[in-house]
Amino acid sequence: MDPRYEAFTIADPLWYEPLDRCDDAENRFEPAAEGLPQGWRQETQGVWEFVCPDHGMSLPEQGWKIHVSATPETADQTIKTTWGVCRELGLPWKFLRSPLIVTAMNAKYASRATSGKTITVYPRTDAELHAALLKLDAALGGTPGPYVLSDLRWNDGPVSVRYGGFLPMWCEQPDGTRVPAMRTPQGHLTPDLRRPAFSVPDWAPVPDFLSERMPSADSSGATVGSYRVRKSLHFSNGGGVYLAEDRDGNKVVLKEARPHAGLDGSHADAVARLQAEYAVLERAGHLPFVPSPRGYFTAWDHHYLAMEYIPGEQFSAWMGLNTPLTRHRPSAEARAAYADLAVDSLDQMAQAITALHDLGLAFGDLHHHNVIIKPDRTIALVDYELSVPISTDRRAPLGAPGFMDRSITDVRMADWFALGCCQLAAFIPLTILMTRTPAVVERLIATTTEEFPSLPADFIERMTQRLSISDDLRPHLTALPAASPPRQHALPESQSLLDGISAAATPHRRHLLFPADLAGHRPGGGLGLAHGAPGVLLAQESVGDTPADAHVEWLARAAREAPADTPTGLYDGLAGTAWLLHRQAHPAASAALDRVLSGPHPASPSLFSGLTGIAHVLLDVGEKQEAIRLAGQVARRIGEPGVLDRPGLMQGWSGPAVLFARCAQVTGDEEWAAAAEQAIRCDLRHGRTHDGMLQMHSSERLLPYVAEGSAGVALAALALPKAQATAIDAPAIVAAAARAGSVPLIAQSGLFKGRAGLAYFLSHAAVQQPQWQAEAEQHLRRLTLHLAPHETGKIAHGDQLMRLSTDLATGSAGVLLAMAAFQSPGRCLLPGGHPSLV
Repeated sequence: MDPRYEAFTIADPLWYEPLDRCDDAENRFEPAAEGLPQGWRQETQGVWEFVCPDHGMSLPEQGWKIHVSATPETADQTIKTTWGVCRELGLPWKFLRSPLIVTAMNAKYASRATSGKTITVYPRTDAELHAALLKLDAALGGTPGPYVLSDLRWNDGPVSVRYGGFLPMWCEQPDGTRVPAMRTPQGHLTPDLRRPAFSVPDWAPVPDFLSERMPSADSSGATVGSYRVRKSLHFSNGGGVYLAEDRDGNKVVLKEARPHAGLDGSHADAVARLQAEYAVLERAGHLPFVPSPRGYFTAWDHHYLAMEYIPGEQFSAWMGLNTPLTRHRPSAEARAAYADLAVDSLDQMAQAITALHDLGLAFGDLHHHNVIIKPDRTIALVDYELSVPISTDRRAPLGAPGFMDRSITDVRMADWFALGCCQLAAFIPLTILMTRTPAVVERLIATTTEEFPSLPADFIERMTQRLSISDDLRPHLTALPAASPPRQHALPESQSLLDGISAAATPHRRHLLFPADLAGHRPGGGLGLAHGAPGVLLAQESVGDTPADAHVEWLARAAREAPADTPTGLYDGLAGTAWLLHRQAHPAASAALDRVLSGPHPASPSLFSGLTGIAHVLLDVGEKQEAIRLAGQVARRIGEPGVLDRPGLMQGWSGPAVLFARCAQVTGDEEWAAAAEQAIRCDLRHGRTHDGMLQMHSSERLLPYVAEGSAGVALAALALPKAQATAIDAPAIVAAAARAGSVPLIAQSGLFKGRAGLAYFLSHAAVQQPQWQAEAEQHLRRLTLHLAPHETGKIAHGDQLMRLSTDLATGSAGVLLAMAAFQSPGRCLLPGGHPSLV
């Protein structure tokens, strides 16, 4: 799971929502029971409550800020105590609004850079900073609270300091993303990096009372206790996992736990779980699949468990490298060979669980990341922090989505259910879909037996019995799937998706009309094509539905009220709204476009958030001269190091390549055609071909997708003028990308990085190479796996599959666009993905 998503799964069980939408109104902190005194005001901003004097000095843009950490249990009194100090000194400050938010911000997979910051105080001068530190330390010193990793701790905590921005300022990264900023002495905005380690900009002023406390630059911290750390293996907010060596040079694994950090659902911290794991290893370390403990110690205030290093690879990594379902038309022999090896490992997992239960222990967290396949093909289980005696009756406070059922309180049964999920996910790793749509389990099993017909019947039977432990799944597993030819599943129904989108609309919200991916909650996200209303309205149009007048008016109003610093890109901001309103012939289109053109243009040349997307909008509205001028700015940067280095349509050079091909059409100037070829060659440098499949090496993976991957590059190849298409052998690129995109196993459903996008691309590839139309159809049929009932319709699971989404990039709107492309092969629907949309 992408750790960014966890915080967006707390507020709502159905949609990705920010923490500030949590239902905590009945349990919020009050700094003063009698209310704030005259001359002070309080304002809610997201998860924070700001408290400041009415007529105090205005805040500087940046400076040394004070953080005070707390646990959920100590937060209320810590807030009251801090209020007393801030009131005495007249200091602006803010605090997290409820115990629920404090817990969420310090959960196991919360951001390590921001975790622990329950309170922030804003001193305006060095004198105020020093006075506040002294008084807060005197009043709170030693109070429990997690160490804030980004800060310099003052004495023993929970008070710490960091230099950073006070007021909201933003700067643009080379890839077009906007990040918090600070201002250098020369007046330039530079990223305000919130890293999980203390650092100070070279140019920042450091008061003497802080400089004397600064850590030395000595890097000998690679030694922890008597061990020398060689490599970081994993990080969470609770601590890290490291490969290390003891004094004799023997490899060990060090597992770190931070006090009061990495909270689970029962508020247990990482230290409590590490101590429990150590006790389990001492009890079970003699078993051949359990790492033996080497010792437990503390260094500074962190706790460490040293344990045996077990060589091998995670079962999940082995699956990713070896499953035949990520290859084009895998052979029966490849399927059978994979099935034999997987079943052997899964049978060993069953033996391991039995041995633990015989010892009186339940494993508690069985999933593919916690299983190691050793070089001799035996397995080991790692990560025992949730292991408990089998006499324990509980619901797991943590666990991997898709491998647990919180209603199962018998810990032995929970282990067996998790094993059933492991068995199924070893072949079709989509068990997370069962959480929201239990009925999908039957189809997952049927797909498993269709794709791997050599699986033994008794293996399927044992797997089904274990899955039946879940009350939710049991009604759908009353009979084993009959041996029969593979079923041809129906295509998605556009009306069902349209009904789901309409039912999900929230016109009362100011910033987001349709539920979206977490990126839809960023500034401007609701106005862009990727995650906002314009993309959904476009998708509705593409299948012949007329967008509701009220929804178009919502968009026009949102554009008028958008803050001055709203992103202006086509897919992430105002240009997307201007484009859609122009398409609707709405009178507000002109004003929205004026805002895009009057503000500072984005620095990025990308299609997603930069100049390429804006140039496309200008061409569509008839502003040819300005569009060509912006395209020229993009062309001058072709091949610039560090720019658009994520190959694909949205963040790579393939997006500009399509723009240049369009400029060649519009102007008749062959220089644009040459620029298009040059741009696409920049992306092709990242290409990797294996077994005839072309993928793009990006983000440390090989990717076949539209936004980032070979499908996006191939769409650009389809857009090239004839001479340039011949020069790069565009048909071969399209065919190889189509092979990479025509594989049975795709985890996500989205248009940008999932199955819908591959179906969209294949429908266009089929215009020149008709054999790919059948593959596009197969993707659409399999997309029905990802659809969940909502009201009278259906909604697609969004990225990471933990919540639903209606947006174009990740959700239902993207599925609709793929369906429209399939029904009319060659129909150009995706703005910026083709030389024109006619």
